Amino acid sequence: MNMNYNPNFSDPRVQRRAANALGFACGVMSATKPHAWSTRYIDKYFGKSSNELSKYLRQLLLICTDDFYRFNSADNKCKEYVLNTQGVKYLQEQLNACNIHTYPSVIDLAADEFQEELASGKFVYKDQSQRLWHPLQRYRREHKSQILAREGYEYQYDIQCCAPTLIHQYAQQLGMDQYLFALNTYLSDRQTIRNRLAQELDLPPAAVKELINALFAGAVISKNSKSDIFHILNGDLARIEFLQQHEYILQLKSDIHECWLAITPVLSRRRNLKNRLLPVRSKDKWNVYFELERRVLNAVRTYLIDQDIRHFLEHDGWNCVREIDSMELIDFVKEKTGYVIKLASERIQNLTIHNIP
Repeated sequence: MNMNYNPNFSDPRVQRRAANALGFACGVMSATKPHAWSTRYIDKYFGKSSNELSKYLRQLLLICTDDFYRFNSADNKCKEYVLNTQGVKYLQEQLNACNIHTYPSVIDLAADEFQEELASGKFVYKDQSQRLWHPLQRYRREHKSQILAREGYEYQYDIQCCAPTLIHQYAQQLGMDQYLFALNTYLSDRQTIRNRLAQELDLPPAAVKELINALFAGAVISKNSKSDIFHILNGDLARIEFLQQHEYILQLKSDIHECWLAITPVLSRRRNLKNRLLPVRSKDKWNVYFELERRVLNAVRTYLIDQDIRHFLEHDGWNCVREIDSMELIDFVKEKTGYVIKLASERIQNLTIHNIP
C-alpha cells in the first residue's frame, strides 16, 4: 500500500467512494474463494485505477490471488481476487469514526446498474467459449438471488447433474453401450454420494460436486499444485491420497474413461510438428461439455422466449418470473437436442442478506 497517501475521511467525497467500494467488495467478493473481476468493472465502484484513492481502496479491500490476465482473444481471462477481511474491518472503523455506520448494499447497487435489463428481461450477454457471460453471474450466490428475486425472478431452475448427464448421453449417441455402474449410481442418487464423500473428506457437498465435475472434464487427482483438484481439496495431501485409493472414485474414473473413449475420436484434434495427434487436454474436454451445455441452454432459451417468460440465464440454470411446466420443457429439450434432462427447482422468497461480514 502507498504509505505516502492517507485519505481524508472527513471529506464527503472520500466517504462516498469508500462506502461504495466497501459495499460492492463485501457483496461480490469471497474471503476464501477467488473470483475473476475485470478492472473496468471494479472501476465503477472504486474509481479509476490511476486515482490515488482508488489505488488505496483496492490495496486495502482486495487481495489479488492470480494477477495473470489476457484480453483481445477468444479466451479472455481477468485477474482473480479475494476479500481482505482485515482491510474491511479497518475501513469500517474509519467510516464509523465519521458517523457512517451503513454502506450501500450491493443489492441496491446492482439493481440500479442492471435496472433496464432486469425490467425487460433482455440481458446483454458476452458469448465466449460456448458460454453466455453476464457480470451478474459473478455476484455471490446469496446476493445474486436477492437481486433477481426483488425484480420478480423468483423461480430458479437448474439442470441436475448437467455435465455427467450430457457427457454420458453424448457417449451413448456415439456408440458407447456399456452399463456404467458407478456413473449411473451417481446420476440416480447424487446427493447420497456427494454427502458421503463430503463427510469422508470433511468438505462441503458443493466442493464434492465441483470435484466430480472436474473428473468428468479430465482432471487428475494429483499432488501437483497447479491441478484443479489440488485446489478444490485445499492442497490437503491426505485428502488427495485418500481419493487416489477410494473404491467408488476409482470406479467412477473408469466409467468416465469409457465415455471419453467414445467421444475422443470425433474431436478436432491438435497435431505436433510431425503431424502426430496430441493427447486430449482437460481444456478440450471442458470445451466439449460447454458445447453440449450450450445446445441444451439454447433450447431452454427458445422455449422461454416462445412462452414470453422473462429470464436470466446462467450456464446450466436460469431464473424466471413465473413457474414453468417442467415436463413440457424437458420434452421440448429432448425434441430439439436429443438429450434427456432432469430439473431441480426452487422458489426464492424472504431472503435475509447481511451485506457486510
